[in-house]
Amino acid sequence: MNIASCKHESYAPLRSEYDEELTLLRQRDDFSEEFEYFLQVLAAGIDPDEFKSKYTKQLVGLACVQAPFELIDALGFHSFRMRCGSLSMHETATHLPSLACPVIKSCLGHSCAAGSPENSCALTVVPTTCDWTVKLPELLRKAEDKIHIMDLPHLKQNERGRKRWLEEVYELKKVLEQKSGKKLSRRELMNSIGKYADAWDAWGRLVEARRQRKISGVWFLVLANAFLQDDAKSWTEGANAVLSACRQPVATTRPAIFLAGSPISFPNLKIMRLIEDAGMDIVADELCTSERVFVGAPVYDDTSEYGLLKSLSEKYHLACTCPTFADNERRIRNVLATMRDHNITGVVYHVLKGCHPYDIECAGFEKAIKKAGFHFTKIETDFSSEDEKQILVRLEAFKELF
Repeated sequence: MNIASCKHESYAPLRSEYDEELTLLRQRDDFSEEFEYFLQVLAAGIDPDEFKSKYTKQLVGLACVQAPFELIDALGFHSFRMRCGSLSMHETATHLPSLACPVIKSCLGHSCAAGSPENSCALTVVPTTCDWTVKLPELLRKAEDKIHIMDLPHLKQNERGRKRWLEEVYELKKVLEQKSGKKLSRRELMNSIGKYADAWDAWGRLVEARRQRKISGVWFLVLANAFLQDDAKSWTEGANAVLSACRQPVATTRPAIFLAGSPISFPNLKIMRLIEDAGMDIVADELCTSERVFVGAPVYDDTSEYGLLKSLSEKYHLACTCPTFADNERRIRNVLATMRDHNITGVVYHVLKGCHPYDIECAGFEKAIKKAGFHFTKIETDFSSEDEKQILVRLEAFKELF
């Protein structure tokens, strides 16, 4: 399929898909007006003109959250995570193998739709995480100066890996400077770091609110997905409004669940909704489209350009626990520590068909979770609704273990 052949008509099923999920979210018992802002942020993506009027800076599309937001912002761009949760966009990628990763299929569908934000980017940044992402630049078929590949070192807990990633951050800086026509200003970089520090603070308080069940797992994911689209300052203001209006925690016997595995992106919130329907609450996760986005503000004592970029490089790289890293023992340690500290007794491990890194890692993850005395279940699915009843039955049976 020629990417350029996609037309605006692909937006008709996308709008229907978005409208259906937005309606479900607004009908929830825990919906409040503070959440409406984030629904509007997500809805802007189905109207290219609205998205471009809302975000007037040049767009930088991100295939992964490893690239520092602060650096992109400091050079005058608006970064956003390319959308990858739509079944209708997934179905446009008919030239890919049937068992290709649904995330990549959806991302390609969005990227080829005429006028889409993904198709209007000044630059698309692709860190080489999994094998599917490595092939993404080839599949996008964009002009060479429209794509920047960041070569992700898959060993990070050593000096060589850290040095390599810092080199990649500097190369991204160079490309962004060429695109913007200006040099990176240390003052602008510090301003961007400060702007995002406020966002990271709100993130931390949202994480704690979810632990206490003041905010549901579904709404937490909605806010996280909106962060990946929105301006940091506007998002922070909205998040603080949600935090101010948070309900008080109520006594409940519903089991607390840790959600692990493949990314979950709006509008495909199927697995989260089914977990709730089965009578369980998601109070923590390590999804790269949700809680794992929260890297926190960088710590630095060197305010030179080098010192600031080094602190950003290390913060994003070392904080990430993607299964594509070879030295990733910290991931399971973090999960177990969170479960012990917050009385979480079960893990739902979500695997998208075709998402090989998470699927491969699942066996070892399950062994460690069960050895520590916690319950575990694996749910393998895709973006379709055909298996919802079957998954719900399995989740209800899982709940009976508690």
